[in-house]
Amino acid sequence: MNIWIFLGIATIARLILSSLFPLSADESYYWLWSKHLALSYVDHPPMVAYINFLTTLGRENLFMLRLGADLLVLLTSVLIYLIGKKCFNQKVAFWSAVLFQILPHYLIIWLTMFVELPLALCWTASLFILLRIMKEKDARLWYLLAVTLGLGYLSKYTMFLFWPCLGLFFLLSPQDRFWLRRKEPYLAALISAILFLPVLYWNGQHAWVSFTFHGGKAVGDPWGANFLAFIADQLVHFTPFLVFALYRAFRYSLRKDDTTRLLFCFSAPVLLLFLILSVKIKIWAHWPSIGYIAALPLTVNYLIDNQRSLKWFMRWIGGFCALILIVLFWVSPGVLLHQKEYADNYDLARDLPAGRKIFAKTNVTASLLEFYTKKRTYLATGFLRPGPIWGEKQYEIWGIPNLIPGEDVIYFGDDTIEFRKRAEKHFKRTREMPGARIFLIEDYINHNYRFFLLEGYRGGPAHP
Repeated sequence: MNIWIFLGIATIARLILSSLFPLSADESYYWLWSKHLALSYVDHPPMVAYINFLTTLGRENLFMLRLGADLLVLLTSVLIYLIGKKCFNQKVAFWSAVLFQILPHYLIIWLTMFVELPLALCWTASLFILLRIMKEKDARLWYLLAVTLGLGYLSKYTMFLFWPCLGLFFLLSPQDRFWLRRKEPYLAALISAILFLPVLYWNGQHAWVSFTFHGGKAVGDPWGANFLAFIADQLVHFTPFLVFALYRAFRYSLRKDDTTRLLFCFSAPVLLLFLILSVKIKIWAHWPSIGYIAALPLTVNYLIDNQRSLKWFMRWIGGFCALILIVLFWVSPGVLLHQKEYADNYDLARDLPAGRKIFAKTNVTASLLEFYTKKRTYLATGFLRPGPIWGEKQYEIWGIPNLIPGEDVIYFGDDTIEFRKRAEKHFKRTREMPGARIFLIEDYINHNYRFFLLEGYRGGPAHP
């Protein structure tokens, strides 16, 4: 099949699939950034916010939000195809793009718009440009590489791993080390760093909050607590068939030539780094996703070169992905079974009393409510705060209003003894609102969270 026909069909299929899923938690948070455009944010640099603004103009438009995600995946697929063709041949290129499209992580998780998508596009574009530099010896391409790297820095801090990966390649490829005696790589590093200056400026204005936020993750969990969960996540998201094939593909890449060694350097070290970090830190499944991109053409070529069955490899991965889709559609969260409930989310504003400020327990529930109600929703960082919460600093930067005595507010969170005690201390009455519901793919929200009307604020601390 022609690659353009395949990618056209795949993109249409992704748009259809994405229409079946409601707004996801993290996706809603990054959409909310598009309503608060800034040079950077506490969690990440600003690129995802800018892309969301270009597609939605900061409005509640799920189709346009998902269209942006699908276009980024399409462009990344084209670049993976070009990498496979540049490194090997058209057959490897085609099956590399197919493999990217059918892996569960890229097919399902990347239906939603989040920071990994612009990062992956910039990473893949930078890798393709680097391949051209090494093969064509065209020094001018370093300046184009500087631009894609700088845009990657504005997408996610993980992009900075590009330089150590390149350093490892120079270590393994003596014939390409002459670039270290040329000015172009150093100018590229300088230009890309200049593009990152807005993020540094914003952090300087906010007490370097992004770096303290991410630095705090290193001390959060006991040693080894998240290691097995990380392994399990990778096996589900990227299939056991790809994960178990990587060891032999990496060995093959180190023995073959400089091209395969370059792909190795931009895959294996990234995956190994996150594997090591998982011993101490909670590593979410999507964090290492850019490390698999260079591995795709490498694995396909390894299977073909060693006369292993590429056909069966792709069938097993396709079947594994189909099984996951069946579970998602008909078992948990049963996406196809809850289409009416997802549609009812857009009527949520009708079920909530008008004129009340809305507060939520978590950053993602606050952003989800703001999307579906089209009303400003705040994170409870004050006297209703349940403990350390993700997004607290970001919402405080955006501003949280004070309450006046006698005011009623709406709160969305789980019904616990601690919540009841805090609510009764600061409000005269606490009433659950059974008629108000929001239905999501996140079961912990569906099953545990409720809407409450907190009446008659007694006064005291500034805000909930």
